[in-house]
Amino acid sequence: METDVARVLRRLEREDAEDRTVLDRPHEERMYTLHPDTAQLVRIMVQSAGCKDLVEIGVAHGYSTICLAQAARATGGKLKSLEIRPKAIELARQNLAEAGLSDMVEFLQGDARELLRTIQGPVDFVLLDCWDDVYVDCLKLIVPLLRPGGLLVADNVTPGVPEADNYIRALHDNPEIETVSVPIGRDIEVSGKRL
Repeated sequence: METDVARVLRRLEREDAEDRTVLDRPHEERMYTLHPDTAQLVRIMVQSAGCKDLVEIGVAHGYSTICLAQAARATGGKLKSLEIRPKAIELARQNLAEAGLSDMVEFLQGDARELLRTIQGPVDFVLLDCWDDVYVDCLKLIVPLLRPGGLLVADNVTPGVPEADNYIRALHDNPEIETVSVPIGRDIEVSGKRL
């Protein structure tokens, strides 16, 4: 792993661990960093499948952005990162610069449900890691963008939790998608568009 990337990721992991101990921080100011195990799996998936056109929905402080940008650099690809909060984009830009990956990412600021309509497909890989109450709405826009064989990973999808169950049901109801719940990190759902 590149030294600058590893250093920034370790710092963000420490900051996220500390952030999770502060109970009175407003919801919209929390870090919500992708779990390191999930980040590692995502990076492996992107690189192994040779994904070049990547989309990230939900930037937070840029932890997952750095992981995806690093994978995109390895595959000769690019990352589009969608985020509704300008401050989150600003923090992610700073962290990406420190990691030496600024040139790998295009940030789009706004509601993902609007921004996804502006993206030209086909897309090879999507990481969905925003507010879970919009996952089903985003899914309807993501599936047409994915190339056949394209991958979709959604974070924080724990079977038995109502919002997660709604999303999982929507995946199973879509004939173009095959999907599996994976108990790694904070629980993810890994889906692929059928060939």
